Amino acid sequence: MKKMYVFFMLIVFLSITVLSENYTFIFKDVQLFYTVSNETSFFVPEGFDVLWISGVDSWELKKVYQHFPFKITSLEDYTQKSIEAIDEDIYKIVGTNEILFFNPQLNRWCVTDEKNKDKIQPPTQILLKNPKNAVIALKGEGSWEIIYEMKNDGTFSKNVQINGVPVGQTNLYLVNEYLNLSPRDYLESTKLLSNTRMASEDDFEIVAQEAILSQTYTMNLGRVNFQNSLMNVRISQNDILSYEDRNVINFSLYTNITNYTKTEIIRHVENTKYNGLGIELPSGKVWIHEEFDSESFPIKLAYINDTPVGDTFKINLGESWDVQYKIEKLSDVEVKSANSRIVDLLISVKNFSKGKQIVNLSMSTPNIEIDEMQIEGNYQNLKNNSEKGKIDIVFDIIDEVRIRMTIKTILRE
Repeated sequence: MKKMYVFFMLIVFLSITVLSENYTFIFKDVQLFYTVSNETSFFVPEGFDVLWISGVDSWELKKVYQHFPFKITSLEDYTQKSIEAIDEDIYKIVGTNEILFFNPQLNRWCVTDEKNKDKIQPPTQILLKNPKNAVIALKGEGSWEIIYEMKNDGTFSKNVQINGVPVGQTNLYLVNEYLNLSPRDYLESTKLLSNTRMASEDDFEIVAQEAILSQTYTMNLGRVNFQNSLMNVRISQNDILSYEDRNVINFSLYTNITNYTKTEIIRHVENTKYNGLGIELPSGKVWIHEEFDSESFPIKLAYINDTPVGDTFKINLGESWDVQYKIEKLSDVEVKSANSRIVDLLISVKNFSKGKQIVNLSMSTPNIEIDEMQIEGNYQNLKNNSEKGKIDIVFDIIDEVRIRMTIKTILRE
């Protein structure tokens, strides 16, 4: 895995470019770093490649080699020694203070003291001719993801985890898009705008935002001190008033389960203001907390799909230990005269817990509808939301329930 560097390489005896206002856009698969400057030279930070530079008459890249003591050696001298890779063509000689490296200037392998390790890789310097609010665009490795947390008391946190190349103080934007799906659109539009619209370095924020308007979702984190390769930031925290954990039984016309099996627990949460939420919920991981000895611990990792305000998101909590079911197909008949198919099922559900559990029977298939249904056993609050093309039945189970269901479907319209 390529090493992420925390700080820019600082070279004491070289003049260091003072960075002007910086802008960082982290996509799902890449990090773009922009700086606006009127300086005639700029050192490229470790971990970045140059994309383009505008606002100058011309520019060129230069490797800045440093002076440090080393001696030419042969790899044969190290065949019996243990070495550890530090970077490409750079190795640590185990048990010594020596560093083995390949010198491209001499095209030979060399060895130096460990204290000279940071001087082996020459930094890249950009030389700019007549810069006028020049925009320097760099590209590095980067990604981000939304990570939510939900506790039993309804506390719901929205966090963002950022993985990238640290750049220090920067205006940070997170873009919910993969740059490599359409790199030309974003890069070329930003380059064009920076060439034609820049009056001062303060204009670049507007320029960059215009270039990114077509993206699906962008978070502006403001001015951030991005000092570490991995950073987690809390965006918001809400108190959800209510949610519902359902034991979901998904089945089809072909289902025939003769032995009891566990249901799936699906948590239903309304993303509405009156339920304590009503916020943008882009897709991401969610940690579900459980309490042990009065302490809350995140022990289940699930996933949330993109959920707009006003919709309901669902979290799969895994298999239930409390509710089990079986579905026996009693008959399956094709009635050609009625151009239909009739399926008769017996659904048995058992509750092994001490309290009530919510059960949700669910099927979604074009043209299906319930022809007949009989339910017996210990249950409460039955809600039949079924309609043509969908079976959706919810009830509270006390201990055991048996449902005889006849489903009809049209074979051909």
